[in-house]
Amino acid sequence: MSILLHAPKKLVTEPKHSEPTTTPIVLVSVVIFVGIIILMYSGLMYTETTMKQYSDCTSKIVGFEQSGMYVNSDQFKLALSYCNAR
Repeated sequence: MSILLHAPKKLVTEPKHSEPTTTPIVLVSVVIFVGIIILMYSGLMYTETTMKQYSDCTSKIVGFEQSGMYVNSDQFKLALSYCNAR
């Protein structure tokens, strides 16, 4: 009875997922950073526009009040509440 011993073949395995290189990591970081900057800028522009519209509205109503268009303070307060509702 003879026993045959076979040397195992050398198995070469390739990793399924390679390690990420620095280029994609840097690109993703830059995209996230630029996205945050764009969101902040658009939020500030929206806030600035809203504040300017409110300021213009109140300026007109104060001008009308100085012209004597409102008979009493209740009418003036009601007109100013229109600016708040917009």
